[in-house]
Amino acid sequence: MRITEEVIDAMRSERHRAAGEEARAVAELLRQALGRLGFTADVAMPHGEVDEALFWPVLRGEVTVSGHPMVALGRIPLDSANRLAEILMRAALEENTKSATTR
Repeated sequence: MRITEEVIDAMRSERHRAAGEEARAVAELLRQALGRLGFTADVAMPHGEVDEALFWPVLRGEVTVSGHPMVALGRIPLDSANRLAEILMRAALEENTKSATTR
């Protein structure tokens, strides 16, 4: 008998299944947001070939053993990570500016 994802999922509690669905939904939202920022899914590049495209990490919705939903972020190329950090810093500064002006 081959153990499939469906068999494993059937053994999980309803809480674990719900947490997994929630984590997968959040991972999908992150994929959409990164796509809107110009990032694309990582594709295999021939060895030695350079591409200027921004790649996002592997995003996977998971559940911990105790049933907590988590999103696993895989490795990301350095150029893409730097660009993502720059975007997040700008967003954080913008959010801080908005908060300061509304106080």
